[in-house]
Amino acid sequence: MRRGFEAFSRGDLDAGLAEIHPEIEWHLAFRLPDLPPEKTVFLGHDEVRDLWAAFRGVWDELTLEGEELLYDSDDVVIERVRFRGRGGASGIEVDRVIHYVQEMRDGKLVRIRPFDSAEEAFAAAGVEHG
Repeated sequence: MRRGFEAFSRGDLDAGLAEIHPEIEWHLAFRLPDLPPEKTVFLGHDEVRDLWAAFRGVWDELTLEGEELLYDSDDVVIERVRFRGRGGASGIEVDRVIHYVQEMRDGKLVRIRPFDSAEEAFAAAGVEHG
């Protein structure tokens, strides 16, 4: 999924979506003001494209950088990712670490869930943290 994060950081949504299964289930890491408050999961390429476009529209600068691969199997990856951004209107800078559980199908990302800690991510994925 690193190629997908890199593509997203460049603003190349099509290249990012090429790494994602058509039945993607993308769980939101944090709220954006332009998104419906009850919407926390985005399904399929169209909804994920809309989500990414909303993120790109709010931030002047935005990068997702995979820092460390914590767990890697054929169908589950746990990765520590650094989210950096600068708000377009506010100029506020954000530097946050997210631990993503990424589930794969047919070599593509089919489900992604964010967690604040590695321990939470490992527990959610049902794998031992060690």
